[in-house]
Amino acid sequence: MYKHLKLITYCIFFISTVVYSQKDTSYSFIATQRIQNLIVPGKAPRFTLQISAFYHNGLMDLADNANTNFSKSDFVNGRNFGTRYGYGFMLAGKYALHKKGNLRLVAAGYFNRFESNFVISKSPEGKVGYNTFSGALGLENSFNPDKRFKPYVGGEIMATLINGSASLSTDSTEFNLNIKNAFRLGFNVNFGFEYAFNNNVGINLGIKLSHLNVLLKDSKESGDPANINLNDKYIKPEIPYSGWKQFFYSSFYTGFNIYFGMKNKKTN
Repeated sequence: MYKHLKLITYCIFFISTVVYSQKDTSYSFIATQRIQNLIVPGKAPRFTLQISAFYHNGLMDLADNANTNFSKSDFVNGRNFGTRYGYGFMLAGKYALHKKGNLRLVAAGYFNRFESNFVISKSPEGKVGYNTFSGALGLENSFNPDKRFKPYVGGEIMATLINGSASLSTDSTEFNLNIKNAFRLGFNVNFGFEYAFNNNVGINLGIKLSHLNVLLKDSKESGDPANINLNDKYIKPEIPYSGWKQFFYSSFYTGFNIYFGMKNKKTN
């Protein structure tokens, strides 16, 4: 009796081991299959529409007053733009220049907003804000255009219209300023990746460095003290609000893509 019981116990243990090993094998197969689906080549998209939202962090002269609140004296004396943080949006079209799809021509439009009291508290000395409207044209290299996971690097030439407004505190009241439209040329560089959920839709994530006023800096007096120019060039004799200032910032962005002409392949 004891021998039969022992034999039955061994049989149950053996069968259980076989069953669980089969389950583990099936799970391993599914996991391996999913990984393979990320790297199996398909057909690269002919055209990609990208929509992204940005969070901006100003650098150099767009880093406010030593990274603290708005400083009226620094702004009036042209030491910086008076603000640092901002947000924005982009709509971009990416057209593959050859069948493999690595090299893409990029045309993009941007709207960005920077505010001295965005993220940080308002300064008792006043506030300033800027709007930027940019059109850009550039090139981008997609390292895996025919796969689901698509890292890329690129750069663009930018033409930008910058305007804004400021409010300076005085002993009795607020002195409001309008910053008139200024046209500038600059560039950006970026690195990011896309992940395609299917043949039509995916997400994007990346970082970007932008310098909007590399060329066409200018400073000149305005006939109306309440309407001033951007004044981002150092001149002699000095005038209020003028100085050698760089509209330079880093950005983190994320959004979604719409693909045209893409086909992902799956392993069986």
